[in-house]
Amino acid sequence: MRALITRYPVLILTVLVLGVQFGIVMVTAHLLPEGVRLRDAPLAHSIFRLRVFWPLVLAVGITYYLEGRSGVSHLFSAYRVWRVPVRFYAFAFSWKFLFCYVAWVIADLAGILEWPGALVANFFDGDHHQFITMLYTMPFIIGIALVEETTWMKFCVTRLQARYTAFTACVLTGLAWGLWYLPMLLLGEGVPEGYPWYAFLVSMVGLTLLLGWTYNRTHSGIVLLIMQVVSNIAFFVLPALPAWHDMDPSYVIGFIVVEIGVVIYLVLRYGPKDLGTVPRPVWKIPPPVLRDPSFNVSGTTGRSTDLGF
Repeated sequence: MRALITRYPVLILTVLVLGVQFGIVMVTAHLLPEGVRLRDAPLAHSIFRLRVFWPLVLAVGITYYLEGRSGVSHLFSAYRVWRVPVRFYAFAFSWKFLFCYVAWVIADLAGILEWPGALVANFFDGDHHQFITMLYTMPFIIGIALVEETTWMKFCVTRLQARYTAFTACVLTGLAWGLWYLPMLLLGEGVPEGYPWYAFLVSMVGLTLLLGWTYNRTHSGIVLLIMQVVSNIAFFVLPALPAWHDMDPSYVIGFIVVEIGVVIYLVLRYGPKDLGTVPRPVWKIPPPVLRDPSFNVSGTTGRSTDLGF
């Protein structure tokens, strides 16, 4: 068993995560009365909420089983990397807003879609319902971002990049990540209504490639965490989702088109092998600090080599 997990840790994680996810959603669907929303069925809602942190629990568990405490420390080590060029922070805080506005300006100028407005109603006007809802859900948004970035980007992408190109590693991870959401899309809970499942899956692959490029350039989990938090809050602020347009998905699809266009540019510009300017980071546990052979009783200190990132 250990040999199997050592050889296929990402595959094992994905199978377990998807198995748990589909199981929880199937039980929830069975308990949910027909025509009743999840928020009005307390037992089903309580079970459905269990889906959130399983990916991280399994990622930590597999890492500890394979590599012990040093592996778990390494799993979270990217969150200690914060000294990166300011332009990456600027991109992290603005990327989804920028992509949406670019898509909608182009669509409006081309006569394809009407400009939907810069912000949703009731965010900074009216009764501020959208703003209040976003603030209320911020702890969950930050928590799920931590789960997703640690599980899918650090555990999966860096391990896969040890065997495949950065492009292949991100596409495989993006598909698994998107499939994690698929049962929620089919149930119509936990994800936006009216979002076509195929468009959502393409968007998740695009997001993973975008995050992969950013991570391969910065090695910073902090930057990725900001990008994911921004991704999760943007549609509280922007009128992109079908619910704002009589269930017409055109505006969110416009965002996806720009997202994929940017990703294609990045792949062509930086190459599919590394998606960056230096060799892609791979999963590698730093070795223990060893005493240098030149150490002697006079107090000469040894040296250590850190092979991590």
